[in-house]
Order: sequence, then C-alpha cells, then structure tokens
Amino acid sequence: MKKTIGVVTSTYPNYSGKEAIAGIANAGFKYIELASAPSYFEHIPRPEIEVSQKVVDEVLQDLKGHGLQLQCLAGHTRLMKENGVENFKKFLDFAGLSGVKYVTTDTGEVKSDEDKKKFYSDIRELGDYAKEKGITICLEMHGEWCNTGKIGAEIIKAANHSNVKLNYDTGNVTFYGNVRAEDDLQNAIPYMGYIHLKDNGSGKFKDWDFPALGDGVMDFEKIFEILKNFDGPGSVEIEFDGKERTLEEINEAVKKSYDFLKKHDWI
Repeated sequence: MKKTIGVVTSTYPNYSGKEAIAGIANAGFKYIELASAPSYFEHIPRPEIEVSQKVVDEVLQDLKGHGLQLQCLAGHTRLMKENGVENFKKFLDFAGLSGVKYVTTDTGEVKSDEDKKKFYSDIRELGDYAKEKGITICLEMHGEWCNTGKIGAEIIKAANHSNVKLNYDTGNVTFYGNVRAEDDLQNAIPYMGYIHLKDNGSGKFKDWDFPALGDGVMDFEKIFEILKNFDGPGSVEIEFDGKERTLEEINEAVKKSYDFLKKHDWI
C-alpha cells in the first residue's frame, strides 16, 4: 500500500540542510520534511528572521534540483514560550509561500490547568491563521503531556479546530508515554494529519534509541496494517542513541529505511 513518505531533516541534526537534502534524495526518497528548531537544527532559513518569496523559492529550487517535493515543514518554535505564537505565525507564513499543506510541531511544556488554558487559546488562534493558508497544524507526540495517541486524541477533540490534528510519532509514544505504537496507534487514527515513522531500539520507557527502520523492536507489520485506515502523508525520522553520527552513517540509515519501506510496498 504505497504512501507519500519522505524523511524529516531532523534526522541530520549536526549537518546542513543541503547535506540532508542530498542524502535523502540519494537514498531514493521523493518527498521531504524540512525542519527548523532554533539552536538545534535549522534546515530552512529561520522564518522569525526573514520570510520572503525569494528565500522560499531558493529552497524550493534546491529541492527540485534533487528531485524532491516539499510536503511538510517541521517548526519547533516552542509554543508555550514568550513570542511562541508570533514566531509560529511567521513559520506558517513560510509554509504558505512554500505551498505545503502540513506543518508539524509540538505542544510545548504544558504542566498546569493554566498552561492548558493558554495552549488551547493559542492553538485555536494558530488554527485560524493556518486555515487561511490551507495548512493543517499537526501536533507531535512529544514531551510529558501530548505523549500517546490516546491523550493526543483528547487534546485534538478539546482544541476542536478543523486545521489542528495529530502528527503521530511511532517511536516517541514509547519514549515519552510508555506505550507501544502497535497498541496505541488506533486511538489516534481519526485525529491524525501526518505520521512520523520512527523505530525504537529497545522498546523501553525513556530510553533514547531510534535506529533505522527495521533495526528496532517495533512491529511494523502490525503498524502498517493499522495505517491502512490512514490516508495522509508521513516522514521517516532517525535519531539513533543521541550520540553524534557521521554523515555517512546517517545516509546509510536513511537508505536502509528506504529499502525497508520499499520491501513492504510502502513507497
């Protein structure tokens, strides 16, 4: 069952956007999710500094030259921080000029009822802004609050906005939520807009270990069967064990993930 699956460039945290683009294209992928998280990885020009059609076109031209289509942008601007909403609107401006329909992010650190009140107010405002541009904001399983599909579904229902959905992360639900994607994914399916396909090396809670697809303990046969009920796009994400990897090692893991998806008739 073929899907439009690319790679999110957070897979290349210590390398440039151009290096990530080349590696993803050379592996055989046709789609890409460009990521920006200030101070961590900046694979697009930072939108909070400058947003213009000229800057966007330069990015799109580089992708076209490598045979890649931009299908999503990952913008981790930390929504609960000061200027979080303002910065994310600029990211949505960049996405709108790029012509993409999906943007992934996370909820930020939500710890109290007051935090929840602020989050829901902010995300509805951003949902309205995204709707004007034809974009769906997809909230990732990340952190101590939105950490499983079951909880994420409740958050999306409470947000109650047509342009706010989930970005289900198959590896993060184990790391942050102590559940297996095989057992949890079904809860999220009706509320998903995007998916991150990420393996888990040990299947243990809080153990940072996200290898190439097929190298971990995830039951992707079962996951792929559940995902027959999901018609949206997605990205592969590889984060290893947190230790820095060479560009060659990352490219090898990306190619291995492509071959794994190809074997399962997913791309």
